[in-house]
Amino acid sequence: MSLRSRLLGSALLVVGAAALAATVSLAPAVPPGSAADPGSIVAPTPYSLVATPPLLAVGSVLLIGGGAAVAGANLSARATLLAPALGGIAAFALVAGVVAAPAAIIPALAETDALTAAVAGPPGTVATGAVVGAAVAPVVRATTTEDTAALLAGSVLLLTALAAGASDPLSLVTGGVGGAVAVALLWAVDPGRWRP
Repeated sequence: MSLRSRLLGSALLVVGAAALAATVSLAPAVPPGSAADPGSIVAPTPYSLVATPPLLAVGSVLLIGGGAAVAGANLSARATLLAPALGGIAAFALVAGVVAAPAAIIPALAETDALTAAVAGPPGTVATGAVVGAAVAPVVRATTTEDTAALLAGSVLLLTALAAGASDPLSLVTGGVGGAVAVALLWAVDPGRWRP
């Protein structure tokens, strides 16, 4: 494993972690018990709903790419499937309030009605945008490595997230742009792992 790979991986991990950390103060939040009411969303800035999905997509993709570079591993397309899972879970946890008040929110989300309302509301919308963006990575990586199973899984995940988030195309577009930017950055700075 080369020093360049370790340094590059460390830099990617720092940038990925910074992107995820930025969403903690930027992400919109839904107060407990009001997940079904879209008007109840608390947005720190007017751009919260637009900026959160791409930042989460960028952060999750760079964390996976950076981890592979630090380990000096040949990043498999199947490993990149972790990026959409990471981005989606982080988005849902941030917007639903799990990160801010886990003791109050986790028991509330254990109820089926509250969880259904959260998935259909802003937490689900932001999560689908983050998943769409982060799903760009496994689709691109599976295409370059000719991993048919991973390509199929990534494509199904991408299409499912697009269908689930169809009510808020802006979140899907910004998330997709974020994921594409992250993959383009990895393509440029880590060609050994990302280019065919």
